[in-house]
Amino acid sequence: MDKKIKVGVIGVGQMGYYHAQIYKKMPMVELAALCEYNDARCRQLQKEFQCKIYKNYKELLENPEIDAVSITLPDNMHRNCVEVAVANKKHILLEKPLAKKLEDGKALYEATKDYDKIFTVGFLLRFDPRFNMLKQSLDKGELGDIIHIYCRRNSPIIGPRRYVGASDLSMHVMIHDIDYINWFMGCQPIKVFAKARSVLLKENSMNDVIYAIVTYENNAIACMEACWTLPENSPTIIDDKVELVGTKGVAYVDSCDNGLKIVSNNKIIYPDTRHWYYVNNEVKGDLAEEIRAFVNNIAEGTKSIIAPKEAYDSLRVVDAIERSIKEGKEINL
Repeated sequence: MDKKIKVGVIGVGQMGYYHAQIYKKMPMVELAALCEYNDARCRQLQKEFQCKIYKNYKELLENPEIDAVSITLPDNMHRNCVEVAVANKKHILLEKPLAKKLEDGKALYEATKDYDKIFTVGFLLRFDPRFNMLKQSLDKGELGDIIHIYCRRNSPIIGPRRYVGASDLSMHVMIHDIDYINWFMGCQPIKVFAKARSVLLKENSMNDVIYAIVTYENNAIACMEACWTLPENSPTIIDDKVELVGTKGVAYVDSCDNGLKIVSNNKIIYPDTRHWYYVNNEVKGDLAEEIRAFVNNIAEGTKSIIAPKEAYDSLRVVDAIERSIKEGKEINL
């Protein structure tokens, strides 16, 4: 491809900053614009990235020179931004989830299901080699039919303190597991039962922990655990595990110990070696692979491996989990 793809990043918090750094290093991409509302932050970004800085994402999206955008805004701000991006015919990489509310997710699914540009949602575990290789094994029939899946995704309380009012545990954390389980199952979820408890985050009206059981059309069962109130000094940013039992075999994913342990005078840590770690001053890991796949889809005119329907189905399960918690009963999908 001769012409560079001009990309903008909308929302330059932690995740948007990683997106910008990754785009900046890609040879077929020009990082053309960033959108950030905080004045001091804008000055920092201008100095580091030397590109156009917008405070209003509509102005960025109305720029005809911008080909594609990463939307890394809080979950409750996704719908309007995506709709404006679609109206302006941009290729779109939207950080998960599709939306905070199911009605907004349905509207975005309807707006993007037949969209003639690339639209994808950032479920980065699809690009984690562990989860991808497990999917390949399932597709080859090596594990037979799925009997059940158990998974957990627990993390320190630092995270939810950043998301007060914008998101909650089911849609920000557990949705990662919902997405890859739907992907593994290859059929629709039909029933959901969930329980939650709120203690440390009660004053923020957020759940500390959720347990959810999802039944699928093939009668397989998935049991999910998610908690984001581990102590701040936890040695790992994510403690996640998967056990998948099939009729011909079993598979395990244990990502908590990432292969590197550092012990100093005051702490023990397992640094991230999966998602967005640095090697030679460049962001690597499955986030970089996700963004590379997005750019390749644009350059080659191919479809993303994550379809709008899949992102919507994940949000449908999240909505059922929240309804089950409130109503105290199993929810039919």
